Amino acid sequence: MKNTLIFGSLFLSVFAFSQCSINGKSSIRVLDEEVYSIAGDLAQCKDCHLWVNIGGNAYTVGDNRQNTVKIKATSGGREVISLAVLSPQGLVQCSKNIDILDSAQTSAAAPETSEMAPAANIAVKCDIEVKGYKEVKYAEGTVSFFPDITKNDYKYEWNTSYATGETMQSTEKVPQFPYTKEKSITKVRLKIVSQKCVREYTKTYDASYWKFF
Repeated sequence: MKNTLIFGSLFLSVFAFSQCSINGKSSIRVLDEEVYSIAGDLAQCKDCHLWVNIGGNAYTVGDNRQNTVKIKATSGGREVISLAVLSPQGLVQCSKNIDILDSAQTSAAAPETSEMAPAANIAVKCDIEVKGYKEVKYAEGTVSFFPDITKNDYKYEWNTSYATGETMQSTEKVPQFPYTKEKSITKVRLKIVSQKCVREYTKTYDASYWKFF
């Protein structure tokens, strides 16, 4: 009980002293259950963990104070699971983005391709190796988007839409875009052009995603 009270106080008062890593799938389907765990757990005690999920598209099953947690997906979209751990070195915190796919197709919150040749032709002819991209916090109020593969012979076209109706564009491989809680990003579209083909990837974001990013 004493450890729990101390840990709760630290979690509320400190954002993060250091980082950790969460093991588990980055995309699951609606109604699926998936177990996530901390890599290399160094917690002071068995229940010195606190898992929190953000987004409203899933919920935790069981005790959220252990070194693993089970997530039950309820609807398509983006979910973020956050973990804080009380270690001998202090408070450790990390998070993981989970794209929850609906039963019919990849959800809007997950990378998808469009306006492209049939999948069979892509596998044979298209030389673009990028499968998607991830968000990385560059600074407070600034996010960078990283394709999982970056090559100089690709042409990158980024288009970002905001809740205010504004849009911003970039042709950088790794662009940076501003955001705030009030001016949140609602959609990011990446168009990649090579000498042989074109691919497009789109993600949409719930307004709550940027409140905790």
